[in-house]
Amino acid sequence: MQVTKQKVYKKVYDMACEELLRADFQERCEAAGISCQGSSDFIIAIPFFDEVITFSTPGFIFKSSKDANVTLVSKIILLHYLISASGAKPGGELIPYEDIPGLRHYFPVYEKRVLKPLQTAFGNDRYAFLEAGLSLGAIQQEYGDTSFTLQVLPRIPITFILWEGDEEFPPLLRTLFDPTIPAYLPLEDIVVISKLATTRILKEARLKHANDGLYNF
Repeated sequence: MQVTKQKVYKKVYDMACEELLRADFQERCEAAGISCQGSSDFIIAIPFFDEVITFSTPGFIFKSSKDANVTLVSKIILLHYLISASGAKPGGELIPYEDIPGLRHYFPVYEKRVLKPLQTAFGNDRYAFLEAGLSLGAIQQEYGDTSFTLQVLPRIPITFILWEGDEEFPPLLRTLFDPTIPAYLPLEDIVVISKLATTRILKEARLKHANDGLYNF
C-alpha cells in the first residue's frame, strides 16, 4: 500500500516538474510572490512555514534552510504552488475549509486528519497550543480562546482557532483560509498542506515539552 502511494506521488511529482519546465519561471515566481535568480537555469527560494526551501532547475535539487529533509509530498506542494499561482492578493474575509468551493463534501476527512489531532492534543491547554504556533513564526489572533495565523507559503496563510473544553462543552478547533487559496493550490492539496501544518504544530509542542512529562502530543 505504501509502495503504491509512493509511486503515485512520484508520478505526480514528475508531471509537476515537467509542467514547470515548460513555464515562464519569472512570471510564475512573480505570481507566487517569491524570488528567483537566473535567465535559463533558475534558483528559486520559497518561504515554507518557518524555513526557506530552495531548488534549482532543471535538476530540481531541493534544500532546506534548516537542513531538514524535504519530503516528496512537500516538493509536490511547492511545485503545485508555483504552477497554480494566479497572482491574486490575499486579504479577503476569511472562510472555513468547508466554505471553499468544491470542498464541503470532504470536510469529514479534513476534520479527521487536520482538526481532531490538534483538538485532542491541545483541547485543554490553549497556552501550549499558542506556544507551538508562535515558535513556528505564527502571528497571534483574537479568535476563540486562543488563535494564530501561520504563514504556510508566501500567499497562503492558515488561521487556527481553539476553544478549550470544559465540564459543559468539549474542545473545538477550527481553521480559516483566505478565499484566494484555490487560486494558489489544487483543491486536493489544501487538506495536504493543512495536515503538514498540523504535523509541524504537534512536533513543535513535543520538542518544547519533551522532558516535562505533562503532555502526550
